[in-house]
Amino acid sequence: MKMFSFSRRRMKLNRVKKVQLSESVHGTRSPIRPSKRNNNTIVESALPAGTSHCNDFDPSTAPEINSSGNSENWMVLSVAGEKPVPRFNHAAAVVGNRMIVVGGESGNGLLDDVQVLNFDNFSWTTASSKLYLSPSSFPLKIPSCKGHCLVSWGKKALVVGGRTDPGNDRVSVWAFDTETECWSVMEAKGEIPVARSGHTVVRANSVLILFGGETAKKKKLNDLHMFDLKSLTWLTLQCTGTRPSPRSNHVATLYDDKTLFIFGGASKSRILNDMYSLDFETMVWSRIKIRGFHPSPRAGCCGVLCGTKWYIAGGGSRKKSMPRTGKHGIINFDEKKHHTRI
Repeated sequence: MKMFSFSRRRMKLNRVKKVQLSESVHGTRSPIRPSKRNNNTIVESALPAGTSHCNDFDPSTAPEINSSGNSENWMVLSVAGEKPVPRFNHAAAVVGNRMIVVGGESGNGLLDDVQVLNFDNFSWTTASSKLYLSPSSFPLKIPSCKGHCLVSWGKKALVVGGRTDPGNDRVSVWAFDTETECWSVMEAKGEIPVARSGHTVVRANSVLILFGGETAKKKKLNDLHMFDLKSLTWLTLQCTGTRPSPRSNHVATLYDDKTLFIFGGASKSRILNDMYSLDFETMVWSRIKIRGFHPSPRAGCCGVLCGTKWYIAGGGSRKKSMPRTGKHGIINFDEKKHHTRI
């Protein structure tokens, strides 16, 4: 595992006009900046396509886990219930005391199931419903999907984009109610992004930020979009500065509700290990110069933001996969110093 750490010092960037979009679409605030709040507040996103943060899950509600040996090593948890079918290119998010896993790809093709891991008793269950309500209230089957993002929002898990069967021309957003286990499609409007997979989505308050990905025709993307969950409106964000090259299967996190970080992924011709930041108060991209250990190129990794530390695990390149056990497969990035270590 590797870890990145971010500095709270504001970058010296030329200021540009902010994108103005409040929760009602016609406000005057920064698109993702909520009202004044504690600097330690962090926002979650999806796993594994993007990143999450440690505040998604309250450890006080979990059963005690007995471990021995080095606390930096991985340990195997004893989990009850019927285990999900082995898969990859799926997505997961924590909602309350449960982890929701949706879709993915197995040896037999794309999946459309919903698996639930309850942290109270560490047991797996399969959600009973695979249906969502259409605008006409007729139940319809959700599509099988892979390379999508899953984001928690209240008691719901939101599926954003992905390669689906049947396919879509534009990014779709579905909401899974974890209490009723019922799906509903969010009828979006505005500048709806082209359909894609391998993108990242992070959430700030009631706004989703989508970056990059790959189209069905294998075209890599580096565009940036915002989705207001209350007005169901998409907006394409225009930025200046040095933006990331087109990529998919990268990892992203949102720090302090105002800075988006992008790391790694796959371009058209190579696997990447560069890092970029976007200041939402200036709408300027910058490439980050990493101090210390420089992580090897990787795509398909996942990450979690805890305070000022960004932990990134796994992934792989065209030459090899990254270690999945032990501390040597994890990147540790120190946000205060832009310093990395294993």
